[in-house]
Amino acid sequence: MSDQSSARPRVLVADPIAAEGVEILRGFAEVDERYGLGADGLLAAIPAYDGLVVRSETKVTADAIAAAEKLRIIGRAGVGVDNIDVEAATRRGVVVVNSPTGNIVAAAEHTIALLLAMARRIPTANAAMREGRWERSKFVGAEVRGKTLGIIGLGKVGSEVARRAGENGLGMRLIAHDPYANPDNARKLNAELVSMDELLAESDFVTLHTVLTSSTRGLIGAEELAKMKPTARIINCARGGVVDETALLAALKENRLAGAALDVFSKEPPFSSPALQELIADPRVVVTPHLGASTEEAQVSVAVDVAEQMRDVFQGEAPRAAVNAPLILPETLRVLEPWMELVEKLGRLCTQLRPAALKRAELSVAGELAQFDTRPLTTALIKGLLEPISEARVNLVNAQVVAREWGMQVTESRSTAHEQYASLVTVRVRSDGEGEETTLAGTITWGEPRIVRVDRFATDFTPRGHILLARNLDRPGMIGKVGVILGEAGVNISHMDVGPVAVGMAPGRTRHPGGEALMALSLDEAPPEDAVERIRATDGIMDVRSVRI
Repeated sequence: MSDQSSARPRVLVADPIAAEGVEILRGFAEVDERYGLGADGLLAAIPAYDGLVVRSETKVTADAIAAAEKLRIIGRAGVGVDNIDVEAATRRGVVVVNSPTGNIVAAAEHTIALLLAMARRIPTANAAMREGRWERSKFVGAEVRGKTLGIIGLGKVGSEVARRAGENGLGMRLIAHDPYANPDNARKLNAELVSMDELLAESDFVTLHTVLTSSTRGLIGAEELAKMKPTARIINCARGGVVDETALLAALKENRLAGAALDVFSKEPPFSSPALQELIADPRVVVTPHLGASTEEAQVSVAVDVAEQMRDVFQGEAPRAAVNAPLILPETLRVLEPWMELVEKLGRLCTQLRPAALKRAELSVAGELAQFDTRPLTTALIKGLLEPISEARVNLVNAQVVAREWGMQVTESRSTAHEQYASLVTVRVRSDGEGEETTLAGTITWGEPRIVRVDRFATDFTPRGHILLARNLDRPGMIGKVGVILGEAGVNISHMDVGPVAVGMAPGRTRHPGGEALMALSLDEAPPEDAVERIRATDGIMDVRSVRI
């Protein structure tokens, strides 16, 4: 279902990434590295590009995405995507990819570094030494061995922190809170899963490793901080905004908390906020400028990861870490690709056969094909139905969103057996205000797509090029009449199929003379409108449609 052109795509790298990643991008695309564009600069530049690479500095807003008419993919060289309007990208069918594993070790190690720096008061001791003060007694620290570390978010980074802090590392007792955590994984890490209240009350150190969403914003606020020990310390290497910084400052000023270590802030850089400046200035707070992923190894890893995923997308393959698209295994896509093309053509044919407001669409998959993940087939159907009548670009990212915007309900059913075909796809579409539905069925035989049912008629033709579908009385001379009209118009018939009414409404070629039939004529070119009208006016012709697939 790719719509690739032969021209090399253009990719804008808006934030600095490792040279190794840029080199991969240049292997398949024309690359421009333009840093510090700002909102207006990005808005002006982005219409020319098919791909965009950012880190955390550049904000990719809905306005920027709306202006990016050619944009197919946004790559975030890192984990968090809160600087990208993913919802706006999804509506436009723009794939958003990140590198969820490239900086895991770097983030976990930075968490441990901040924990130890805070426990041993290293930053303030270092500052005193630089000022010429030798104050050993003033900077007595605390050991972490035997202390309780509370981990909020036991995902990839949280798990790496647990491995380093647990009994085989720093020797800390581990407790964790994560409603989505795998209990088996927690047991392997020797981390006890507890409630949030238990974690806050028991921890000597609390470290956060969650994404920033509407539900996690302000996750640690005044109420949560009040439940912690006054000797406890908190670490945030996750995302700015997960901790309510105003509440954190109040807890420190009132000596209800012993310290904090922050690598991320709700506003970055944080220096324009008086409250954040006061927080940074507190000697009990250790701060770094969003360095969690800032190791040479991590920068190379995330840049290469994102560049490779962008290459995959432009080559028509599925990215391995799409934020807003379902993961479809490459081997599954290879099996489904010819069926996706067939289903898309069935959708296009439906739209042309009965042009009206689309209300409901159903895709039924029967036979061997039903054992696979058939979501791409549903996407193909929506693409075929809507792209001919809308400006929407439909793909795996936005198919369901586009369908909802058109007020169309799309359902899917599967059956692992079919009595006639190894695999069969059937599309049923009902239009608004119409009692009848359009039904099409197709299969693939010897690598060739075939349409084997059109409404009540059993057929057998290839969905390609210009096709004339004529519903007629099944009596002698009908084929000749239509052939003569097309011949006089200079239109050549490359293939002809006459389909009888399907027995039992299932595909089948049993014929009942004297009834109705459907002629499917594959033509070398589009028939003139006057020729179509002559056919429509011919005695015995009940309906005729000229379509292009």
